[in-house]
Amino acid sequence: MLNRQIRIVLLLALGCLNLAGCDAAGYLGYLMAPSQKPIKVPSEFEGLAGHRVAVVIYADQQVQYEYPYARLNLSSAILGELTQRVKDVTVIDPRRVIRYQIENVHWDTLDKTQLGKDFGADYVLFVVLESYTMREPGSVNLYRGQIRAHAGVFQTTLPEPEARVWKGEDFRVIYPRHAPTGQPGRDDSEIRYQTEKLFAEAMVRKFYKHEVLPADEN
Repeated sequence: MLNRQIRIVLLLALGCLNLAGCDAAGYLGYLMAPSQKPIKVPSEFEGLAGHRVAVVIYADQQVQYEYPYARLNLSSAILGELTQRVKDVTVIDPRRVIRYQIENVHWDTLDKTQLGKDFGADYVLFVVLESYTMREPGSVNLYRGQIRAHAGVFQTTLPEPEARVWKGEDFRVIYPRHAPTGQPGRDDSEIRYQTEKLFAEAMVRKFYKHEVLPADEN
């Protein structure tokens, strides 16, 4: 049986040699490599399930000027991931949150618990954008999405000093990962969509059990 499997692998590799651009050695190694078993990763915080959550994003004036819809787009992406991945969660409409931020100029000075209560939420997922750009530094036509942020979860029924129930962590995503892309006359809509999607996936993954391959663990 083993000899038969080896013969099949060798025949596939030899066939690969006849195909333009095929790396036979790499392909052979892929075929003979042992299959990777997914690693189970526990949720860091499971309290959002079955509750009302307000996603509140802080962005400085520079980000808001250059990307006026950054907060709305990013919170909408997080809403999509939360409702898909976390059981029975209800997320406050991001448009309502943005309208509140616009109408209350000093909203960012309020306690996070007060913010949540104003939305009728049980928890506030508070995201501080440290950087948000869709252009490669120093370039006009090359696009590359980069988002850095810190996030935490606050429970609105607890007094403010104790309200931070998930201390959170720093997040950073880049898209495309290996090199920028772009052509004159094209906008960054696809780059924005993919970058925000990656960010939302990375963050919401902290709130439900999931599996990763060993190579993706970090």
